[in-house]
Amino acid sequence: MASRDDPAPRAIVESGYDRIAEHYLAGKGPLDPALLDLLEDLARDLPDGAPALDLGCGAGVPVTQWLAERFAVTGVDLSARQLELARRHVPGATFRRADMTAVDFPPASFSAVVACYSIIHVPREEHPALAERIARWLRPGGRFLANWAIGAWEGAERDWLGWGAPMWWSHYDADTNLTLLRRAGFTIERAERLAISGETWLWVLARRP
Repeated sequence: MASRDDPAPRAIVESGYDRIAEHYLAGKGPLDPALLDLLEDLARDLPDGAPALDLGCGAGVPVTQWLAERFAVTGVDLSARQLELARRHVPGATFRRADMTAVDFPPASFSAVVACYSIIHVPREEHPALAERIARWLRPGGRFLANWAIGAWEGAERDWLGWGAPMWWSHYDADTNLTLLRRAGFTIERAERLAISGETWLWVLARRP
């Protein structure tokens, strides 16, 4: 099992997304209606220009773009190539190349945090501490939207999606994910198993009380 001191999983994820960045972006379509509904719920009651954080923002399409139309967005990602594309597609946002478990922000920096298809690339033993960090970054009443896998698994693929790059994942089962969010102090507002782009994930909208 990987730990914070083992760079191998992070190196796989970083190099993998660097290599497939253009392919991955080309496959992006408009926001799925189910995800759009979650984002609108996340944004409910937030004023225009509120600070928002996108963890694992990738090329910024389509989620970062949607957020940037309303909020002051900071995007964080490991992949330098993905961030090059993000800066091109969402020029009004701020981007930082960083590991989401190592980047830091002052307490109560954001009104909203999203992490779409990204926490699943973090070693799962670090998920509880990451949830606590996200809760600390949120303002009271701020919301956190993210997705997790339904079942527990950790491993890699040598040729993900047939694009010639490896990839690595690590995640718990759905019940464990909800438990660690509650232990981090979140109130669960929505927890739904949704099929988006042909894959079923646990999507959670949580709030810092």
